[in-house]
Amino acid sequence: MKKFFSHVEKIEFILGSIGLLTAIVLTFCQVVNRYWLHFEIMWIADFALYIFIFTIYIAIPYGAALKTHIAVDILPDHFCGDDRAKRAIFDIVKSSVTILMVLSISSPVMRVAKRAYRYPEYATLVRWFNMSWLIYAMAVMIVLVILHYGWHVACDVYELKQLRWISVNEGEAK
Repeated sequence: MKKFFSHVEKIEFILGSIGLLTAIVLTFCQVVNRYWLHFEIMWIADFALYIFIFTIYIAIPYGAALKTHIAVDILPDHFCGDDRAKRAIFDIVKSSVTILMVLSISSPVMRVAKRAYRYPEYATLVRWFNMSWLIYAMAVMIVLVILHYGWHVACDVYELKQLRWISVNEGEAK
């Protein structure tokens, strides 16, 4: 399972990096076209925006894979100190709350994704471009975030079991 999540994490990193680089290059081309060449190509800006949104949808599960949480990174140091058991419990609570929050928005997201699948929405400037893939990406992001945080809960529970086993068997080793 660890190998699977490692591969998913690498794919998320690669896709996020390519997406961000592509959005930057497209935005640069649009600026050059608009202000230097005085020839604006509208679809470049639209495409850069769609790529950037996709990159955000990839960056969120990647952040979940790395156990980063913007506002909560200071709290474990304050509450847990160097105690590994307290930190594992804190991480379990944090990951569980995150899973509950994501699950609370998953139902509307999945409804929108089903509707987007049934009724594709095409771009206004590039008529053949199906914009519904942004909704599909959002649904995949929800699933990946839940999987990553579920994996973190399982790893933290395993770590707690290891710490408990070590503390119980500590006297036997001496």
